[in-house]
Amino acid sequence: MKKPQSYPLILRILALVISLLIALVLSFYWLSDEPSQRDWDADRHNLPDIDSLQQRIQTDLFDEKNAPIESVGTDIDQIMDPEAMDAKLAGLTKNITTLRQPTEQELLDFYQQQQADYREFSNFSFRHLLFSSIKYGGNAYEQADLVLAEIRAGQLAPSDAVQYQGTSDQVAEKFGSSFADKLLALALDPQAEQCWTESTASKLGVHLVCIDNAVLGKIPSLEEVRSQVINDWRFAVVENESD
Repeated sequence: MKKPQSYPLILRILALVISLLIALVLSFYWLSDEPSQRDWDADRHNLPDIDSLQQRIQTDLFDEKNAPIESVGTDIDQIMDPEAMDAKLAGLTKNITTLRQPTEQELLDFYQQQQADYREFSNFSFRHLLFSSIKYGGNAYEQADLVLAEIRAGQLAPSDAVQYQGTSDQVAEKFGSSFADKLLALALDPQAEQCWTESTASKLGVHLVCIDNAVLGKIPSLEEVRSQVINDWRFAVVENESD
C-alpha cells in the first residue's frame, strides 16, 4: 500500500522542479530581453522625421563627397590664359613625333623659316594704361581709343600710366602671349609707333602702351639648338601628314 502512495509525491516534486525551471527560464528571458525592448521602445519615439532624414542624406552623401579636395588643383579657380594653355598642349603633343631623321638641308630650311621662334628672351621696359574688361566690358576698345586720341592731340598727359619691366616670358605670363608678341613686333619694326601705340589687347583688357626700352634676345645658331629644331621638325612632319 505504501508504494502506490509514493507516486503523487514524486509527481509533486517533478512538478515543482519543472515550475522552478520554467520560472528560471522566464526570468532569464525577461532580464536579457526586456532592456533591449525598453531601449527600442524609447528610441523609436526619437526617430528623425522625413525632412531631417533628407537633410542628413544631403549632408553625408553630397556635401562632403563633393567638397573640394585641397590636394588636387589648388589653383583650379585661377583664370587660365587660353593661349598659354594652347602652348602647353602643343608642347605635350610634340612628344608624339616621327622617328625619321631629317637631312641636313631639310633641317636648315626648316630652321631658316622658323628661326624667330628660337629667339632668346627679350627685355622690355614700358608704361601702359589699362582699360580692364571687368570695368569696361565690351567698351574697353572704344574707351582706349578715346583716351589715345586725347593723348595724341595733346589734351591729356598720361601721368597715371603704370610702369612695367620684365623679360618677354614674364610679360607673356602676366599679360598673355599675344601681348608679348605684339611688343616684340613693335620693337622689331623701326617704322612702328613705339609710344602710345594703337590699342593692344591682353588677357586683362585693352592697353595703350609706350615702350621706353627694348633689348631683343639674340637668335641662336642652328648648332646651339639643333636637338630642339629636330624635335620641332619631326612634330611638323607628323602634323602635315595628319592634315
